[in-house]
Amino acid sequence: MKFNFFRKLSLRQKLIATSIGCLMVPTLVMLYNTSFFSQQIIREQALNSANQSLSIVQYQIHGIIEEMVEVSNRVQFNDELKSLLQKPDEPLVQLSVTILLEQIASARPDIRLTLLTKDGRYYSNYSYYEFAPTSFRQQPWFEQIAKLAPFETLYLGVQPNYLKLQAEEDPYVIMTARALTEYTSEPLAYLIVSRTENTVSDIIDHLAEDIFLLDQNQQILSHRDEDNIGKNFNALISTSTSVTPEIIHLNGENQIYVSLPVHYADWSLVSLVPYEQLTDKVNGFYRSGLLLQIVFAAGFLLVLTYLLSKFTKPIKVLGDVALRVEAGDMQIRSNVRAGDEVGRLGKSFDHMLDRISEMIEQVKLEQELKRQAELAMLQVQINPHFLFNVLSSIRLKLLMKGDEENAELVGSLSSLLRTTLSSQQEFVPLLTELEITQQYMDLMNFSLRHQIESTIEIKDELHMETVPRFILQPIIENCYKHGFSKRGGFISIRVEKTREALHISIEDDGAGMTVEALERVNDRLQPSKREIMERYARNEGTSAGIGLTNVYERLKLIYDDQFQMKLESEYQVGTKVVFVLPTSIMEGNHHV
Repeated sequence: MKFNFFRKLSLRQKLIATSIGCLMVPTLVMLYNTSFFSQQIIREQALNSANQSLSIVQYQIHGIIEEMVEVSNRVQFNDELKSLLQKPDEPLVQLSVTILLEQIASARPDIRLTLLTKDGRYYSNYSYYEFAPTSFRQQPWFEQIAKLAPFETLYLGVQPNYLKLQAEEDPYVIMTARALTEYTSEPLAYLIVSRTENTVSDIIDHLAEDIFLLDQNQQILSHRDEDNIGKNFNALISTSTSVTPEIIHLNGENQIYVSLPVHYADWSLVSLVPYEQLTDKVNGFYRSGLLLQIVFAAGFLLVLTYLLSKFTKPIKVLGDVALRVEAGDMQIRSNVRAGDEVGRLGKSFDHMLDRISEMIEQVKLEQELKRQAELAMLQVQINPHFLFNVLSSIRLKLLMKGDEENAELVGSLSSLLRTTLSSQQEFVPLLTELEITQQYMDLMNFSLRHQIESTIEIKDELHMETVPRFILQPIIENCYKHGFSKRGGFISIRVEKTREALHISIEDDGAGMTVEALERVNDRLQPSKREIMERYARNEGTSAGIGLTNVYERLKLIYDDQFQMKLESEYQVGTKVVFVLPTSIMEGNHHV
């Protein structure tokens, strides 16, 4: 059904459509492949670029944290500082410790150091007027410092800037803490190192990527937007992924997601880059190329359509002339002349029309002569009763000579001819129909080299059931003609009656039909009563023929949808035909 539209097109339209299809399909396939592989290459390059950019940021952040760890180590291993911390009563200890802390942190002016001793003393490299170092002892994380192993660093992440004057410009600091201790002794003091978060954000501010520094709980430690600091990253992006690098869908657009660990803590760096931002230039180049190809293809299609229309115009003329001829105009001519195949076809077509016109006149003359011959033949036609009398005489002489077998055959032939030529009834008793069928089989066995055995299974009370005449003989004829043309076999006729229908089955073990042949035959046994009547009205009926189609149409006209015919066949196994006739209608026609 899906090709019906294409079949309705003219040859000219089919050529144009096929040419366009042959051009467009490879073009579309090529464009698709180009687009697909280009997107793959762009994707890989974008992911690699984002990964490389984040690796550079990772290296710089490692440097910042290394500086904080290095400062912690310098304090940890400064013997002079340890010695001073063990002299709490000397008046110059406060000044000396402060000077040492300032010297250790001098290379990085944004680093702030705080020392808190176990006996309550405190030292720092910043002014106590901005912040009281003892306030650190009230922080919830302070108790964790004492539980650290020797030389272990506690990474506190991002905290609000505790220096008031500096907090206006740098609201957050990144902090670490460590207990100053030997391997076996109790901690001498607790060291807190901080540096402004801007140290990290200054690195990522000028980058095209949107970079986040996260702690082990996915809290944002640093970002170009200070409002995001302290928030949970997973809640911010509303999605999660364990693959890196990867493309995720976020806020209505594709983002390149890259994540790298920070080695000095359980922190990580995450980069989000709009995918289109990295691919806009390549996509723009691709779109320009695609538009150019579409323009060229459209121009080529216009030229191709024009040329095909011009080349196929003579074919269209020939098609129009053929339609006029089909309508009955035998005087029209195409006048298509050219040196190519179409021109020669036009010339031959016109010559064919000339020849057909001559043959029509000749056929008219022959038909007139044929009608005259038929009238003469009707005048000498033999009376059928004369044939019956002659056959009866031949049968009598054979019986007198004792040749009962041949006499029986002549009797069967006489009875079959009499029934065929003289009976005018539409319905006959089932017994009569079976007798005619048996006589036909006797005659066929006489004329064939291969003998066909047969059985008829019917109950006595069904003998007088009325059925349309000549519905079994055409089926039996098909068995002999198609099923047993090269060998003998067996034919079985079975009649059964249910409450609502009479079932008549004819089964043979002949050649059978292939699946394709069975489908073709079944297709001819599908029309409804209305379709059959319309075909008869157009003089397309098959009432004068014999065979399955004739039997089906006759029974369909009589019984309509209450009649069923089932045909089953298997190649080299046999064929089975089943009639299902309604009993109610047959009882109403019992005396017809």
